[in-house]
Amino acid sequence: MTSTAACAVVGGGISGIATVHYLRKAGIPAELIERQATVGGRICSATLDGCRIDLGGKNIGRHYERFRALARELGPFAFEPFGINTSRIRNGQIVTLDSTRRLSSTIAYMRGCPPADALRLGGLCLRVWLDARNRFLDGPSFASLARHYDDSPLSSYLSPPFCRAVVRAMSVRMNGAEPDEIHLGNFGTHLGMWLDTYDQLKDGMGAFVDAATASVQVRCEARVERIAVRNGRVCGLSVRYADGRTRDLEYDHVVLATPAGVSADLLREHDAVLAAAFDGIRYFPVLVLVAMYRRPIFSAQVRGLSFGPDQALSNAGAYGVDRLDMVRYTFSGRKARKLIERARRADSVDDSHAEALLDIAEAALRQYVPVERSDRRDVVAHLFDPGLCAYVPHHYRLRALLEDRRHTIDGLSFAGDYLRGASIEACVFSAQEAASRIVQSLLEHRRSRPPGVGYSGYAST
Repeated sequence: MTSTAACAVVGGGISGIATVHYLRKAGIPAELIERQATVGGRICSATLDGCRIDLGGKNIGRHYERFRALARELGPFAFEPFGINTSRIRNGQIVTLDSTRRLSSTIAYMRGCPPADALRLGGLCLRVWLDARNRFLDGPSFASLARHYDDSPLSSYLSPPFCRAVVRAMSVRMNGAEPDEIHLGNFGTHLGMWLDTYDQLKDGMGAFVDAATASVQVRCEARVERIAVRNGRVCGLSVRYADGRTRDLEYDHVVLATPAGVSADLLREHDAVLAAAFDGIRYFPVLVLVAMYRRPIFSAQVRGLSFGPDQALSNAGAYGVDRLDMVRYTFSGRKARKLIERARRADSVDDSHAEALLDIAEAALRQYVPVERSDRRDVVAHLFDPGLCAYVPHHYRLRALLEDRRHTIDGLSFAGDYLRGASIEACVFSAQEAASRIVQSLLEHRRSRPPGVGYSGYAST
């Protein structure tokens, strides 16, 4: 076995990128292992009409304190306002929620909804407003609610009209899921999004990824096939490269910053109970198109539109406040899954497929916002599969299992969207926790060794 770093972080998305940063900041050499050709995961980039654009997560909330601190350490990065501007159709009319006039637009947005549901939502929002921990999975108020309500989906707590009008716009955007596929105990993550106001990086998330990985050893097109464990402790990984070569790499610590299903497969031979718990965490695929047009499609007043469950298209929105000529289309939710399955079987979304998908997206948008095929300049498509995490009911049970010493492999930690939430901020939060566990493990093992004896792979301090 060969060793190049003390710790391997498996998964090159935001969780893995942030974990590597925190480990290196703590003085622990760490490298990134990513099975795709490039890093970024669900904050990946593409080129559209000669411009670098973000295909995945790019909105940075004003409450994203961890991510903003990380950006300051890696930057400087300039931010530009994005806010919240999303619309829905009510009685054939566009109704807009806008963060620049939050109170009045919220009242207008929710007009016609059952008052009892509006009051319930207000009470839940108050829990998030008063305690920032409730913005994340396993926040105290929502963990308590989960004990009473998570045997049934959220759609049993709020009425069908309210779920359709208000909740679905949040669930399909954040989880790729319908209201009957999420649970009340996890709903604080959605309300944290609802209550925030957003900025974007002026140079895009691609610039952040470049800066974060510039001095990091990254192994791309490398699939981890096995975690090596000796005497109850991680000792390395078996990695297969794109050319078919397999290498056994030695590490003192490993962080799995991968989707839950990937982590489950790697855990199965070591802990069947924990692997089964990870198997229960659901992901729903998402297909994204970003199209460039010859003229503005949206306006300053209406920059985004959510569609109902009868449409495969869940959302269409302007790429930025000043990029009304660039539209991001998202296919997610139950109606979109057959369409996404066809893209999955093709194993890629080529130019002709992207154009056909854009026809479907424009047909849905054209009912309310003028857009024509002749307006197009360029389009790029990307399938996220596994896509967005829809979490697990009774999330507090998963947290308890992860902290149970009977299900702990020494030197192994976890980060990712299923631990604290799917937002960029929640993923960074999970990275902080994963790095802290590795540091704590290091300290414990140093205390157990004779004075002056270093730990393999890095210098003793």
